[in-house]
Order: sequence, then C-alpha cells, then structure tokens
Amino acid sequence: MTRTANLSTWLLRGTYPRLYVPVVLIILLVSGVRYHYLLQAETSEVHRHAAAELRRASDYLLPRLATTPTPDADAIAGILRDGITHLSPGVQALRWEPSESAQQPALPATEVHAPAPSAPAAPAWFARWLNIPQPLQQAAQRLADGTPGRLTIALQTQPLVDRVWGTVIVQARISALNIFTILFLLTLLLRANARMLRRLAEATNAFRQGYLGTRMEVTGTLESRAMAEAFNDMAGKVQSLVLSLHETQRQQSEQLHFTRQLIDALPLPVFVRHADGTYGDTNRAWQRLFQAPVDPTGAHHASPMPEALAPEHSAQVANAQDNVVAIHPVHATHQPPLYMAYYEAPFTSTSGALAGTIGTLVDVTERKRAQEALQAEKERAEVTLASIGDGVITTDLAGRIDTINEAAQLMTGFTALQAVGRQLDDVFRLYEEPASRNASTAAERDSLPGALQQATHEVLIHRSGERYAIEYTASPIRQHNGLAVGCVLVFRDVTEARNLRHQISWHARHDPLTGLYNRTALAERLTHALFVARNKGLLLAVCMLDLDHFQAVNDAFGNRVGDRLLKETARRLGAFITPSDAVARMGGDEFVLLLGEQPGIPAIEARLAVLMQQLAAPYAIDNRDVNTTVSIGVAVFPHDNASPDTLLRHADQAMCQAKSFGRNQLHVFDVQQDHAVQTQHTRQTRVAQALHAGELVLHYQPKVNLRTGEIIGLEALLRWQHPEEGLLGPQHVLPLVEDTDLQVELGEWVLRQALAQMRQWTDAGMLWEVSVNIAAPHFHRPNFVPRLQDILHTCPEVSPTRLELEILESAALEDMQYMRSMMQSCQALGVRFALDDFGTGYSSLSYLKRLPAETIKIDQSFVRGILEDGDDLTLVQAIVALAAAFHRHVVAEGVGTAEHAARLLELGCERAQGYGIARPMPAHEVLGWARDHAARHAARAVQDAATRRPASA
Repeated sequence: MTRTANLSTWLLRGTYPRLYVPVVLIILLVSGVRYHYLLQAETSEVHRHAAAELRRASDYLLPRLATTPTPDADAIAGILRDGITHLSPGVQALRWEPSESAQQPALPATEVHAPAPSAPAAPAWFARWLNIPQPLQQAAQRLADGTPGRLTIALQTQPLVDRVWGTVIVQARISALNIFTILFLLTLLLRANARMLRRLAEATNAFRQGYLGTRMEVTGTLESRAMAEAFNDMAGKVQSLVLSLHETQRQQSEQLHFTRQLIDALPLPVFVRHADGTYGDTNRAWQRLFQAPVDPTGAHHASPMPEALAPEHSAQVANAQDNVVAIHPVHATHQPPLYMAYYEAPFTSTSGALAGTIGTLVDVTERKRAQEALQAEKERAEVTLASIGDGVITTDLAGRIDTINEAAQLMTGFTALQAVGRQLDDVFRLYEEPASRNASTAAERDSLPGALQQATHEVLIHRSGERYAIEYTASPIRQHNGLAVGCVLVFRDVTEARNLRHQISWHARHDPLTGLYNRTALAERLTHALFVARNKGLLLAVCMLDLDHFQAVNDAFGNRVGDRLLKETARRLGAFITPSDAVARMGGDEFVLLLGEQPGIPAIEARLAVLMQQLAAPYAIDNRDVNTTVSIGVAVFPHDNASPDTLLRHADQAMCQAKSFGRNQLHVFDVQQDHAVQTQHTRQTRVAQALHAGELVLHYQPKVNLRTGEIIGLEALLRWQHPEEGLLGPQHVLPLVEDTDLQVELGEWVLRQALAQMRQWTDAGMLWEVSVNIAAPHFHRPNFVPRLQDILHTCPEVSPTRLELEILESAALEDMQYMRSMMQSCQALGVRFALDDFGTGYSSLSYLKRLPAETIKIDQSFVRGILEDGDDLTLVQAIVALAAAFHRHVVAEGVGTAEHAARLLELGCERAQGYGIARPMPAHEVLGWARDHAARHAARAVQDAATRRPASA
C-alpha cells in the first residue's frame, strides 16, 4: 500500500521533476563507463612507461658492467649504487649474480636497494584494486674479465599507481564540474518550465473564473514569452468573442423589444398562429377590435376571436375571394358588417422549418362600397358608349379592359366577351409601339389632373392582320377627388385621309423616276446631317456622283435604257447606304451621297472605293450588259467648314477634278491637305537624302545595374547631324517616315549600324547587349523575319542573343496572335525582345503572359514621378512585381537623379537608364565613358565600405 502511494505521489510530481532522476542516472552511468575505459587506458600507459624505464636502466648498467677493469664485488656494488642514484626514483632494487656456468671461482651476488619511497599519493585500496604487478627485467652480461652473470632490475609499483591516481583525480574533478554544471542548468531549466506552467495555470484558472481581462506578463525565456503572447492573443480573441456575443444578445433583446412595440403600434389587428393550430401573440389593435385582453406571456391556446365568430371566420376565410371576409366586431354588433381583407403569411424558425403564420385584417369597407358604386356607373356608361361612332375602350389602372363599344370591336376584331379583362396592348395593337405613345402607359402614369395624350399618326392592327390609320385620344378617368381609377381611349379610322396626305408629301420630296430624294429633301437631310456631325464630332462626307459616258448610253440605246440605267444605279445606291447616310438625285445622271458619322478620311475613301466597284459592275438591261463607271467628288465637313450650298459646290468641283483625271476617279476637295501633302513629301525626300548622304547617326545610351554598377547594355537612338541645324533628335525624322517604305529602309539601316558597332566593341572585348527600336509597321511586314536573318548574317561575329528589339507596348496589343507568332520566329534566331513604354497601353495579365518578351521597360513618365506622385509610385511598384511574377527583366527609363535610382532599388528594380546615369553619346565615346563609370563605381564602393566599417566596429 505504501509502495502504491509512493508511486502515485511520484506520478503526480509532473513530467519535468520525474525526468530529473533518469537524467542523473544516465549521467552517472555514462561517467562510470568513461572511467572504466580511462583506467584501462592509464594502466596500459603505466605499463608502457615501466617498460621504457627498464630499457633505460639496462642501457645504463650493462655497458658499465662489461667495461669494469677490476670486476670484484665492491666495483660491481659501486656500479649498482651509481645506477640507483642515476635511475632513481623509479628503480626499487638492482641485483647482479654470476651465472652457474662460470668456470672461474664465482663472485658473490651483489644486490643494491633504493631508499625507501615517500608516502604514496594513492590510497592503499586503490593500489590493491588496481593490482599492477612489479615490473622486472633480467639481462645476461659478462664482466670485463669474461665472467658471465645476470643483472636483475626491479621497479617500484607505487609511482605507477600514483601516476594513475593523479590522472583519475584530475578527471574526477573535471567530471564533477561537468556533472554539477549539467545538473545546475537542468535544475534552472526545470524551474523555468515549472514557473512558466504555473503562470499559465494561474492565468487559465483566472480566465475560467470569468476574469476575461486576464493577461500573462511577457517575460522570461523565449519560450515563456512565446507562450505568454499566444495565451494573450487567445485570451484577447475569446474576450472579443464573448463581448461580441453579449453585444449581440443585447441588440437582439432590444430588437425584440422594439419589434414588440412596433407591432403594438400598428393600427392593423395582427395575430400569430403556430404550426400546431394554436394562437400565439396578438397586438393591441386586435384587442381593441375583439375586446380580448392579451395574455402577458403571449401564449393564447385558443382562437383570439370571440368563440361566436370563430367558426364563421374560418368558413368565410375558406370561401373568401381576394381574401375579403365579413366580420362583426364585438364592440359594434348593431352596425352593418365591416368588409375586412384578411392577409396571412408564413414565418419560419431559425432552421428554416415552417413555424406558423402571421395574419392581419384590413378594413376595406370604403373600398368595397366605392367598387359597388363604380360598377353601377360603368353599367350606365356602357349604354352611352354603345351609341358613339368612334371606337371607345375603357380600362382600369392596371391596363385591363373594362368596356369596349361596337365601333372599337369592328376596328380591333375583338368582341366584348373576348376583350374585357385582357390587357389593352393585346387588343389595341399599334404598328409602332414607342412607350411614349402607348395608351395603357398613359393611363398608368397620368394621375395628375388635366393629363391628356393624343396621337394623330398611328397604325392599328386588326385581329386579322389588316391595318388602319387612326387618330386617338387617351385620358384618365378620375373620381370626384381627382384620383385616377382608369383610362378612356377614343380613336377613329383616318386611313383614306392619311394615304392622300402621304402621296402628296412623297411626291414633294422624291424624284419620280428613281424614287430617291430630290433637291428639297436633300437640303433638309444635309442640314440635319451637319447638325449631327457638329454634335457628335464626327465627319460628314458630301459626295457628288456623275455617271461616266451616260450620254453615250442614251445615244446608243435610247432614253428608255438610259432611264433603266438610272433606276438600277439608284437601286444600288439605296442598297449601299446605312441609316446614317442619304442619297438623292440632282437631275440627269448626277447623284448626291451623304455619308454620315464617319470616323476619318480613310474610312470615307474605303467606303467610296467599294461603291465605285459596285457601280462599275455590268447592268443587265433588255438582255444586254451596259457598262459604265462613276466619278466622285467629295467635300468633307468639318475639314471643309462651309454652308450646305458651299459643300455641294465644293463636291461638284471635286467631281469635275476627278473627271479631269480620266474619269472613274475619286477626289477629295481639301486645299490645306493638298498643301500639307506637298510639304510632307518634300520633308520625306529630305530625310531620304539625309539617310543616303550619311547624315543620320546612332547615339548609344547605357543601361546599368543600379546595385552593382555593371553595364548591362546600351540602347541605339537615332540622331540627324543636319548640315545647317546641327544635331537633331528623332522627333525630326520618325514622324516624317511613318507608314512609308522609308520607315522600313531606315529601320534596317539602324539594325545594320548597330550590329556593325557591336562587332567593333566585340573586338575590344566588350560583349554588350544593344537594344534597337522597331516601328510597328516595319515589324508587321511579312518579310521582316527573313530580312532580319539576312542582316544578322552580315555580322556573324555578333551573337544574335546580344541584339534586343524594343516594341512599343501599345503596338504589341494591336494584333496579339500575329505579334506573338512574329516574336517567336525572331526568338528562334536568338534575338531577344523588350516591351517599351510599358504601362501606357491597355495591358493585362493575359497580354503579358502571351507576349514572349524577356524584358519590360517602364515608361519614363511614371519613373519621373515616383518621388512626388503616389499613383506613379504604386504603378511602378506594380509593374516591378508583375515582371517578377512572370520572370521578366525590368528596366526603368528616364532615371534623372540619384534619388530616383535609390527609390527604384527599394522597389526591387535594379536595371535603369536615363540622363541621371548617362546621356546618349556617340559610339566612339562609349568605351571612355565605360572606363570612367567603372572607376567611379569602384571609388564609391570603397567609400561605402569605409563608411560602413566604423559602424560595424
């Protein structure tokens, strides 16, 4: 029993205290094993030492015995005593005795002992336990006279034991110190862990008792602080959760109280019926209506209605139409029954299961009586409407037909039985149905006094599909208080009158031969088209068309064929135009075409080129093919910002100019453009002369690693060494050659010059990358890849991997699939790509993923603003992160100051170029700049190292 109690006490001491005893036992066991092997090693060592001492004694005594001149007992004893003195203190005794085979008279045996040793250092028990045997050695030796003998050397065992004992004592002290240190540190660790667990237990108990603000002090070891922080974090979250729960409960209680007050404040009687049929809570309005007090607990286990009325209520609810039942209030039994609308809606529990229903009663007595009065009035109105010659339809507020007279039945094709109750739109169907002309819409929205809607140009569709031109008037039906209760629609058939007006109007605005607009209608359309063009900021093209050689057709085939040709031409023109266009016949073989809402001159010219092809197709007239072409003159607004008459005159002049060019031509009237074209052509010619005369040169701007200072490459930039104006930038060249063959020629020249310069730098030992900007039209040429391959073959010494082509991001997004294919074809040659001015286009993650560019160049407009503009800083940071995510290199353009470079390094962008690093320079200055840059960077590195050394010291 005592042993069991001791075991229980031992187990209750905890893991750390119980771990202490096994650790001590293990330490003692390891120490015992260590000393066992230590004694073995030391014993072996003393044996080796004793053997060495015996050899030394033999080496000392034997030569002396062999050379003794007078070998007598005294001489031998002197040699032995001298050996004791010389070999002390290890030797215990020396003995020489003649051998039994000596022929001469035997000398007596001589034995010399060493003085008694001092007190031993090792205790006697240790010597006995160690049990080291006495070292002895015997050696045969003849004296000088030839007498044989034997020398015996005996060593003392006590020095050997003391030697081992000394080693054991030293190791024991070291072991004791180690064991003490281990036990001391283990004790500290156990005490710290026990203290940590005790603090945790105290905090946990306090937290369990409801002290939610309990927190552990963050002190002690790293583990103690971590545990305290974890506990405090957990306690904070639990405290927040509990406080949030209490707040939620409080809010729910307040919401419940508010809901109770809200229901009691409702003027409508409200009750709750549970799913089992029992009634729950009711409000004060219900109590007042049925004079039944509410149970404070809210638990009514019987119907809250008076028992006399409950069966009647149930039957009326079951048979009620539109939820309207008649109920006798308890407090007004002498009054006629009130019409009550009964509404009931289900409610669910928190689990979603049906819990019961909530019901209410609404007094609709006045509404019911108004409906009865209205019904009587409608019956009287129907008799009146039947005698009216126009069609008359009345509806309710929902647009459902209440009455329809005989005239309306004839025009719609619906009988009264078919129409009443249907929506007005189903019976009164108009060919055009804009919402603003819909009679039912008018009835629904016209709730203000005096609201009225009229329409004089509508087409009514009969039920059979026949159509009638009608005029109608729609107005609301109002009560005496002005409240609208419906709509009355009155309409009449005006088909014959409208047809006559339409014929007169059409002939006044159209050409009788072709059916196209005449001059009058053209003037109206042109004025309207100019108004639209001004408001929308788009172009309007006024085109004058004249059939070529039309008089020859009349002369050859007669006027009838000529008229047929004009009609067919009009038909083709009518098929060509869009809703924003218009076409008219001016007379004879002249037509005017208005092309509205055009985005630009190229779009206008493209459309007219298609029209010229269509009009040039053969005309099949009277079994013969008649061929003709058309000459077109164009005046474009607002480029030609003139009046309608002036635009027509300019278009006619341009048409005459087109005929003067040989017919079947298109000419745009634009004096300024003609002058600009001539000036542009002159400038392009001058650029071509500069290219062939060697006036164009390349300058190179270095790109460096901001962190290491290494030159990672250069960008080739175009310059014009003008004979009169000096060095000009690319803005004086590139806009002039845009979208021309000269642009391609210039781009190939830049590639050749850059590769030739790279070859010179390669000979100088500089393997720099060089970036060349490629224009989008040049890159889109079908033969770009073969031409690039030919150019690369002209400089085989230069690796294609050192050539980088820069493509504008906006140009790369124009035709993604084609750009990707072209880039992959160039990369197959070894060429690399960079997306220039990144961030200025409408790029996205999918575009960056699909475009196989190795480098992204951040547009300088963003880089310059990273020190002041937070948006630019965020954008640059996003681009750097995006490049890192897609494993792309990123180069910042426009780095102007050291502060820009430092901020870029903080953002993770290490590659940059700009005036703050180096301006574009001629090729012959690059090597010198590179040497100076390397020297400056090395000096700056030494200075930085010297600056950091004291801080580190």
